[in-house]
Amino acid sequence: MKSKTEMRNWIIVVVIGIVTFWGLNNFDVLGNIIKRIVNVLLPFILGGVIAFILNIPMKHIENLLKRKIKNRDGLVRVISIILSLILFLGVISFISLLLLPELIENITLLIGSIPDIIDQAEQYLGKILKKYPDVQRQIEMMFSGAGSISDIISNLLNYFINGSLGFLSELISGFITLFMGLIFSMYMLSQKDYLIRGTKKVLYATMNESLADRVIDVGGNINKTFAAFLSGQCLEATILGVLVFIACTIFKFPYAILISMLATVTSLIPIFGALIALALGFILIALTDFTQGIVFILVFELVQQFEANFIYPRVVGKSIGLSPMWTLLAITIGGNLFGVIGMIIGLPFASVIYSIFREIVNNKLDEKEISIS
Repeated sequence: MKSKTEMRNWIIVVVIGIVTFWGLNNFDVLGNIIKRIVNVLLPFILGGVIAFILNIPMKHIENLLKRKIKNRDGLVRVISIILSLILFLGVISFISLLLLPELIENITLLIGSIPDIIDQAEQYLGKILKKYPDVQRQIEMMFSGAGSISDIISNLLNYFINGSLGFLSELISGFITLFMGLIFSMYMLSQKDYLIRGTKKVLYATMNESLADRVIDVGGNINKTFAAFLSGQCLEATILGVLVFIACTIFKFPYAILISMLATVTSLIPIFGALIALALGFILIALTDFTQGIVFILVFELVQQFEANFIYPRVVGKSIGLSPMWTLLAITIGGNLFGVIGMIIGLPFASVIYSIFREIVNNKLDEKEISIS
């Protein structure tokens, strides 16, 4: 029996080695395969993400209802799902109704100022080209094959129209995927006890008991870490957006609503999110008044430092438990592999891996009776 187990383990190791070797030598092919699989499973992945988000308030609502409604777990589950969905959609609708008119006004103001910005840029560029005729000749050579001005404008318009149609198609596809994901999340939430129980059955049927216990423990750790990170990060992002809006209002910066919305959204990305918001805000304000843009950098840095040092530790706490070095490494690897989504989920995922590895190392040291201070 022992030889069969060892043989099976060796076969698994060899297969993993062959697959790993092939993947390293065919990284582009492997990447395309993974992308296709993700695209096919995207509605279900999105549904899982929505279900995970809705499950956070749903657990609290369910616990409250169980105190009022006895021995009606099915009814409690249905009511909890409906209330969680109403809460989720209500928050989105409230924010949209509250901020959308101001946001549209800011964007309209920005679009309306584009002709003046172009004129100022042309005048500034003309002054530079007069001072540096060599640069002017190189620019003329670069655009010598582009045809007349009307041809350039026509090409730009065609490019814009094609890009707009492509964006509209992607937008419609995104809404369909979101709707399918939302429906799938409802099924997941209504049957989450069944899914958890089924997963445990599969684990205990295919693994020995100690390994299955370990996998379940890791799963619980992942769920707890991601839930704490997600709720804390969203609250922290909202607080930062409010602080940025207050600062922009006090210093009378233009596009206050737009910049605060950008700060809220981008701050969901750890470390780099604040830099993105700072750069976009500076560009928007500098197009109107360069001096105000410089002042905005100073004000934003003060707000961001206050938020990072006094609010973030209290809101998010130490739920992640990673040092700055490992945090930067996790975000960099996640961003390179999966883009912005990878930067967001890379941090809690790395925290789980780090905690598991730390526990394994500490257990091994305890077994060897080694103490390292």
